[in-house]
Amino acid sequence: MILRMPGYCREFRCIADKCNDSCCIGWEIDIDSDTAELYEKTEGEFGERLRKNITGTQVRSFILGEKERCPFLNERNLCDIIINMGEESLCQICSDHPRYYEWFEGVKEGGTGLCCEEAARIILSQTKPFSLWEREVPDEACDEYDSELYDFLFDARGKIIAHLENGEIPLRQCICNILSYEEKLQEYADNGDYTYTEILSVPLSGSTSIRPVLEFMLELEPIDEKWIPYLKKCIKLTDEAEKQDCISGEYEQYLRNTAVYFVWRYFMKGVFDGEFLSRVKLMAVSVAVIKHLFACGQLEKGSLSLEECALLAKNYSKEVEYCEENLEALADASYEKEYFSGEYIAGLL
Repeated sequence: MILRMPGYCREFRCIADKCNDSCCIGWEIDIDSDTAELYEKTEGEFGERLRKNITGTQVRSFILGEKERCPFLNERNLCDIIINMGEESLCQICSDHPRYYEWFEGVKEGGTGLCCEEAARIILSQTKPFSLWEREVPDEACDEYDSELYDFLFDARGKIIAHLENGEIPLRQCICNILSYEEKLQEYADNGDYTYTEILSVPLSGSTSIRPVLEFMLELEPIDEKWIPYLKKCIKLTDEAEKQDCISGEYEQYLRNTAVYFVWRYFMKGVFDGEFLSRVKLMAVSVAVIKHLFACGQLEKGSLSLEECALLAKNYSKEVEYCEENLEALADASYEKEYFSGEYIAGLL
């Protein structure tokens, strides 16, 4: 089996105690069965500490401490399991994060998630064309899917990413074109027609307001208690923020890279359920919201550094991508809400 990931993933290294939003705080940490068995057999004082801080029977997990800190995150914000037992002794979820994977026949695709600030910094800062790296890994099973649909979507994803990276086309126009393209592809696929079509240039939609989209997001399940107050603040700034130019220069490159990230991560999931238009809308809405967060940041600070932009993108990703209920709500809204129509979304940019 081939593991295939974006080339930038090779740059990622956990920044540990330098992280502003540690993944060892505020998250439930389940322990896979192999690692749970290792911890059960660990001897000595540290073994006793391990077992004392694990709960559950069928699914084991760490007992979070004050402020929902992992019990093995020490006062220096370093992992005591790594210090005492080595990185190879981490449970699977800790070892993988922020990496994600999707399994196909003979191919395991993956990447690093935007919800990690260091991964976000790397993703946003890319200046070279999107590229992939591959290596051999042990075979793993995947769910069944239609191979013809896979080829259809694989080809379409390549076209979308290439279109997004075409710097001669303004980002707003790129996304408007892609939304139109995807509406046609979804219609074709729904009728069993897997012929390929080209991404055509379409007229730009009139400007629309981000306000109803942000208000919809207030209804989603918050991960961080600071997110809802922050979102309300950004809603109040809507009129001023929409006058800011966040699709130019380095900001535009950050948003292009963000768009490519969402397409790479989610588009091919459509082979399992036949649904991919909503995933392209997720990309477009995410770019529009992150653009708005940049604009609000500009109002406060005048300009934003790469690191500040990465933190804003990370905060959005954490709230949207890492809650299945929130992703499902956005998928449903893409067909049910007028402000999630392709034309409306295109106008947000």
